[in-house]
Amino acid sequence: PMLSARAPFDLIVANILAGPLIELASDFARALAPGGTIILAGLLDTQAGSVAAAYERFGLRLADRGSGEWPVVRFSSG
Repeated sequence: PMLSARAPFDLIVANILAGPLIELASDFARALAPGGTIILAGLLDTQAGSVAAAYERFGLRLADRGSGEWPVVRFSSG
């Protein structure tokens, strides 16, 4: 409720585990302003694909997928 009460956001940054990032995908997507960006970290390279798929289901576009053991992924709306 606190997230949606203050939305929309131009930028959302989260550095938490993959499970919670996936659970928050719909909330983050709804809270993001048109043309906004979401930056996610805290996930392993092996989890980046499932996190990306969760956010893409809500219409976000994967703009950048970092590399290495702990990648940072960036999504954009619109």
